[in-house]
Amino acid sequence: AFGGFADAVENGEHLEHFHSYQRPVDSVQDEKTIEFHTDQGLFIAFTPGLMVDSQDNIIETQSSSGFHIELQDGTHAFVDFQDDDLVFMLGDGVNQIINPKIQDEGKKLRATPHALSIPNHKEDEARAWYGRMVLPPTDAVHPEHGDTFGNIRNLMIDAAGKGEQTEKLSLGCSSSQTARNLEEIVCQENSIYCWARCMSILEEGIPHENYCQEERNLRLDCVNPRNQTYTGGHGDYYPACTASAENATSYPKLPVYQEIRDPDICTDAAYNDFAKTDGYAHSFDLGPSIFMWSVVDGEVNGRLVFDGVFGYLAIGHASYAGGPHDSMNGASIIMALPGGDYSAVTGLDMSLEPNINEYVISHTASAFRHWKEPVSASGANTSSYEIEVVENCFTAIKFKTSEINGIPFDLNGKNDLIWAGNNQDYYAGYHGYGNRGTFVVDFSSGEAYMKRDEGH
Repeated sequence: AFGGFADAVENGEHLEHFHSYQRPVDSVQDEKTIEFHTDQGLFIAFTPGLMVDSQDNIIETQSSSGFHIELQDGTHAFVDFQDDDLVFMLGDGVNQIINPKIQDEGKKLRATPHALSIPNHKEDEARAWYGRMVLPPTDAVHPEHGDTFGNIRNLMIDAAGKGEQTEKLSLGCSSSQTARNLEEIVCQENSIYCWARCMSILEEGIPHENYCQEERNLRLDCVNPRNQTYTGGHGDYYPACTASAENATSYPKLPVYQEIRDPDICTDAAYNDFAKTDGYAHSFDLGPSIFMWSVVDGEVNGRLVFDGVFGYLAIGHASYAGGPHDSMNGASIIMALPGGDYSAVTGLDMSLEPNINEYVISHTASAFRHWKEPVSASGANTSSYEIEVVENCFTAIKFKTSEINGIPFDLNGKNDLIWAGNNQDYYAGYHGYGNRGTFVVDFSSGEAYMKRDEGH
């Protein structure tokens, strides 16, 4: 269960939109570029669009031109935004998640039907727009359909992609609404739409768009390392030549994963005993984990305890404030794995011993296959790094060091840190709901708080 709306938003799927719209020369002035519709997400935050030319010059100051909403009485109204506005607009997700919980209070939030029409413009001009849509967490269960929002979204994407007119298109919508594609996604030459973005095929060694069919009698598609076709959600995907007809599935589970661990052994009392802070000067509760530490002889003597089975566990320096994926990309970390000889196709070899090393997460690619080799640039002594496991119940890592990958801890001030744990699979992949966070530790005072609470 999620702790509230803020918790659902933080762990929801965030889709960043960068759009550029141009009106065809022969189009009708009053014709809508995007017809009236309601977004599927919980909400979208966006900045008013700007008319720009090919030199990135802003053409007009009325940035909100052409944005219309449908009022509750069915009438349509033009919205006059200010250039520096940040707009929040509710989507259909509030009808599915929030309104059923507040209806007894006589309250109801309203998802906003809206449309866009673009004014006539010169050939080298376009309307540029940015927004971030927040969808329900992929592993949250839909209150009506009993399946996860992630699975429902995948079914809808698959049906829409095949042009099917089935009940699948209504699964993720409230009332009698149906999902529909409102705009055609067009990628540049030598790129395809893959993993919710346009990806270059050249970067994957595919010389041109017809290569797969003409040279290898295969099709060009978006796949994961297990040669499964992308349908939506989290994962590791890229353009490739393939003959596979298999849609993407979740990673194979650990022999004992979180939901089937023995409740008679993995009790609250057992975890509390495992997570004792004896011998440490300070501790901070991260929810599903606890970080405890002391500063001894210029080094951080730390222990991260995880109320989860051992898929992986990691802690380290956040890359930089506000960096990609909650300061994950580029981060220097200490990471423990339950096996070795990693393959993106078969995962970790669980017959090999667990290991713990320092890594640098790729600045540009999150999947473990891009940064699976440990780093030793700092020459640091990692002999103090330890893994502790209550088999099929809990996990912890211990360390005593003044730095990670040559980046020293600030023992006299604040440190931005990240942590993550996986309790589901042996592919070193997505950590899942709630099992990660960015937090701040002041090693001089013992103060700690979540990064999102900074300044509050």
